[in-house]
Amino acid sequence: EDAVKKDQFSVFQILTRGFLCTPFLAYAVLLSVTLVTAGWSLAAAGLIFPVGFVMMLFLGLEMVTGGFSIMSIGLFAGRINMSGLLRNWSWTFIGNLLGGVFFAYLVWFSLTKGGMTEPAGVLATVAKIAEKKVSYANFGSMGLLSAIGMGILCNWLVSLGPIFAKASRSVPGKIMLLWLPIATFFSLGFEHAVVNMFVIPLGMLAGADVTVADWWMWNQIPVTIGNILGAVLFNAALWYTTHKPKV
Repeated sequence: EDAVKKDQFSVFQILTRGFLCTPFLAYAVLLSVTLVTAGWSLAAAGLIFPVGFVMMLFLGLEMVTGGFSIMSIGLFAGRINMSGLLRNWSWTFIGNLLGGVFFAYLVWFSLTKGGMTEPAGVLATVAKIAEKKVSYANFGSMGLLSAIGMGILCNWLVSLGPIFAKASRSVPGKIMLLWLPIATFFSLGFEHAVVNMFVIPLGMLAGADVTVADWWMWNQIPVTIGNILGAVLFNAALWYTTHKPKV
């Protein structure tokens, strides 16, 4: 039913909800990176990261990685068609990307006084993270496969967030259930396409040794492919199919 609802959105609605989504994830990234910069471990900071997903979910915004699972289930259930699925995925991806790049520039501009001060603190940490996220280039074709694998491991888990939340009807219950997969993925350091739409551009603005080609070739494209495979294969094709109601 969620897939049917999403399929009825106009392009403007999808783009707007996608654009608004990424900044809330970015707020959570900045909070977590602030804690890491202050000396917290990544695992501990990851326990705080789901605040962004909670805000995004309750505001009814669109995140393409969740759509990879929800829309696929709608397709397998016969409630939407392939064109509706591709329409949702493509426009949500564009909206998420625009929101991530815009928010990255806004954060960089604000923290560096329009570039008049050197990036430091959180920005310096994000720059190092961005460089690490494209380090798959050091391993050639195996690096690409590794990036795809990190995307699969991420969205096999993350795209179940909105599904987990349906197991409770209360707001506290939904938050608790949503917290489980999101905190786990971030603490383990797997790759999430939408989060990277903010982290890598901000790292580049902060002086990371990363080009646009590096970003897309060695992270964004393979990670997105992995996120799609994780959601479609394991959550829609296997999990949903084994639980779908008999006609």
